[in-house]
Order: sequence, then structure tokens, then C-alpha cells
Amino acid sequence: MTLPLRAVIFDLDDTLFDDTGCTHVGLRALAAQSGLSVPPAELFARHAAHIRAIDPLLFRGELTAHEARVLRFTRLLTELGVPDPDGEAATVTYRGAYRAAWAPLPGAADVLRDLRAAGLRLAVLTNYVREVQALKLTHFGLDALVDAVLCVEEVPAAKPDPRAYYAACAALDVHPEQAVMVGDSCEKDVQGARRAGLRAVWVNRAGQAAPEPGVPVIAHLMELPGVLGLVPQR
Repeated sequence: MTLPLRAVIFDLDDTLFDDTGCTHVGLRALAAQSGLSVPPAELFARHAAHIRAIDPLLFRGELTAHEARVLRFTRLLTELGVPDPDGEAATVTYRGAYRAAWAPLPGAADVLRDLRAAGLRLAVLTNYVREVQALKLTHFGLDALVDAVLCVEEVPAAKPDPRAYYAACAALDVHPEQAVMVGDSCEKDVQGARRAGLRAVWVNRAGQAAPEPGVPVIAHLMELPGVLGLVPQR
């Protein structure tokens, strides 16, 4: 028997916070500074590949978040043929534009308030470091609307390892069967959560096919309370 829903666990980037939009802004500024004429989709993909390659060093404590950025942009610009790239200057340019474009996704605060009003416990579970993620949450006051924030260095393993979701459930004092994971990643926020015994809702703004049968899909956060059957959709 499925236990009554008591908690909602959210991913952060591209679930509550518009990370993709900010990244595109930062990369445009970097391209302009460096004289690059790389198509935006290609630049975004190359940048994402370097993040995936360097993040393990950050998560193991071998680099700070700033050092990881400098290495990322040094490698990216080298790959794109920029002679003697200045990773420090590139980091300042990118980060300034990225920060200036910070924005929550539409409805983030309202949905958190609605769910709290419905009596649910709320958490953020993110596969990135607190040094960065806490700033995003506090900047928009979202930290005050959740009961727990778990960043990658604070859980036994990152999503989609089951231990990440178990840690979030423990922080909220609920069983996995009483929680739903909400996020934009099929692997990390849907499939991993379901394997750990949680329910899941996929935030799918691109209109892609559902990752697996039985998974509720929403295009906008404002749909979430209605999908959960808690309060009317806005």
C-alpha cells in the first residue's frame, strides 16, 4: 500500500532555478570577450562536457568551486583555439554575466508556499556544492520556504545513488514511500528516485516523451500542486 504523501524533494538547477538560461547568458558574454563565433548550442554542449569532466575533482575536494571554473574555462577556450587563454579573466566575465541573469523559474516561490500550506515538508536535493547552491536559494528567499537543503558534499553519494534520496527523506523524517522527487533529470530525479522507493514528477519543458510509464510530467512548476492532488493549479 502506498503511504500518504508527506514530503516533496526538489532538484534545484533547472527545476527551481533557471540554470540553463543563466548559463547561455554567461557563455554569450564569454564568446564576445574571446572573439568566438561558435554556435550557441555547440558552445553550451562543449561547456557542459567540461563541467562533467571537472566536477569529480570539485566533489572530491581537490578544487574549490572557483578553481573548477578557472580550469573549466581554460580548457574550453584552449579547445576552441583561443591562444594562451586567461582562465581567471574568463571566469570573471562568465560569472558576472551568469550572476546578473539569475532568476528562479516561474512559480517557484508560489509553489513552495502552496505545498507548505498543504502541510507538506519540503527539501532541496542538489548534485552541486553548497558554496554555490546556497547563494541561489538565499538570493531569492527560497531557503526560508524549505525544511532542508542537501548539497552534494552533505550526502553519502550523489543522485541517482539511492543514498542521496534516503538522506533527504531522513532529513525530513519521512519514509521514501511518503516522498516525491521533483526534477528535470530523467536519470537523477525520476529513475533514481523511483528505484529508491520514492514517487517522482518529471519537469519537462521541452515536451519530450515520458521517461517511463506512470511518471507524471509537468511543463511548468505551477502544475505541480494539481498533479499531486493537493491544491488547485494556479
